[in-house]
Amino acid sequence: MRLLLAILAILPMIRPDYLRPGDKVAIISPSYAITDSVALRRGCDALRSWGLEPVMGKYVYLDPVKDSKGRSRNVYAGTLEQRLEDLKWAYEADSIKAIVCARGGYGGIQLLPMLPLSTYSEHPKWLVGFSDITNFIAASTMAGVMSIHGNMISSIGAEKVPDEYSIAMKDMLFGNVPGYGVEHNEHDVPGHATGVLVGGNMITYQALLGTRYDTTQLEDVILFFEEVEESMHAIDRILNAMMLQGRLGNVKGIIVGIMHKCGKELMTYEDVYDVLSQYTADFGIPVCYGFPSGHGKVNMPLMMGAEVTLDVTEEGSTIKYNL
Repeated sequence: MRLLLAILAILPMIRPDYLRPGDKVAIISPSYAITDSVALRRGCDALRSWGLEPVMGKYVYLDPVKDSKGRSRNVYAGTLEQRLEDLKWAYEADSIKAIVCARGGYGGIQLLPMLPLSTYSEHPKWLVGFSDITNFIAASTMAGVMSIHGNMISSIGAEKVPDEYSIAMKDMLFGNVPGYGVEHNEHDVPGHATGVLVGGNMITYQALLGTRYDTTQLEDVILFFEEVEESMHAIDRILNAMMLQGRLGNVKGIIVGIMHKCGKELMTYEDVYDVLSQYTADFGIPVCYGFPSGHGKVNMPLMMGAEVTLDVTEEGSTIKYNL
């Protein structure tokens, strides 16, 4: 592991080739199955409208499963072996130029030790997803390959017409990489930093701390995180776990995304940002609050594993890719 980190510190991250019209894109569900056939169809139709050819994995969609009270239940897209089969196929098939996950949920961590990191680096291609796909984004980063934290098929096909965040993800896949400006937030911590962009869903990433998939082991990183439906206690616990394990030593800047439906319990804090700011205010690094990325309807894409420069001022924040 130390040798791997030493190599990554020297070699630049691999940027997969940007897509071109006619490229084939694998659709896989390495975690929960997508059970919305309309969203699946719309999402694939959107890819076709962009000039891409979606190719479905074997284990992507399952009909909705209901419990005894008629409530929808989440189900894995397949057994471990079946989901691994789709994941390996998506990476190893030379005809596939990118991988867009159908949805997140849970289960990705089960596959991590079953796919060598060399698979990501020997077959570098864009991996797109968020939420539980944070597991594979981290693995790709530790293999030295960039990926995209962005809308999946379930989000792309959520409406009849793809939203601006799905279009922004498409643009990034085709090489139109933006710089971002973020409005000032009262919890922002001013400063300037450059580093490799890492992170994703907060609670998913916490499980990777101290493992070979923990990207905070890399030198000079900008840590991004977002969360959904977690309590203030859980958010506080996650950040404290990172601090207790010494995982913030290489973090030169932090980008806090959307904390969707988090922190609803009654406490003395105003909101989740208030919980976080009691720590981040003293880290001595720039911290940008409110970047429009995460769960819910707002999910601007981020190129993970790329070097970025973060500037936080009293007027607002900017994020620039150094490609």
